[in-house]
Amino acid sequence: MDKVYAFDYMLQLFLEWRKEFLAASSLYSGTLNKLSVLKLLFLTAVPHKSGGEDLLDTFDKFYALPYGPVESDIYNAILKDALPSYKVTDTEVKKKEHVALPYNSSDYSKVEDAVNDLRKINSQLILMRAFQLVDITHRWESWKDAYEFAKFMDMYSYRMSVDSIRNDANRYFGNELH
Repeated sequence: MDKVYAFDYMLQLFLEWRKEFLAASSLYSGTLNKLSVLKLLFLTAVPHKSGGEDLLDTFDKFYALPYGPVESDIYNAILKDALPSYKVTDTEVKKKEHVALPYNSSDYSKVEDAVNDLRKINSQLILMRAFQLVDITHRWESWKDAYEFAKFMDMYSYRMSVDSIRNDANRYFGNELH
């Protein structure tokens, strides 16, 4: 599975989720932006239940940074504006005009399953502001350990192993909306 296409499809699913949730409620909370979708990517990719499938074989380069885990290949694709159908900035996620998808979304059913699993865990995640999502990812031991090591080594970031993420006993998906 191509990770850039998988993330592009994930953005479509995030925007649909958000639109559905907003239509069914009176809650409103900002817009999706670069920081929020990077945190949602982490929460979508990680294991959702003991022994359940995850997307860490595809999204396999998470680094512990000050604002939580960031998948480096996706971050670089965002910076280079290399996503096929979306432009992601510090303030918004915007669909590019007149773009024909270079992939078939049905090839990414694992992505759809993972997003739907996350929706079941906490349907309100999609409305959380970026720093609320940062707070959630900061509760993961795999991030804490890697980030503490980075600071110890006087580095800005450190790669989180897939095994450490999969084995994280402190899986947290946030159950409150402030």
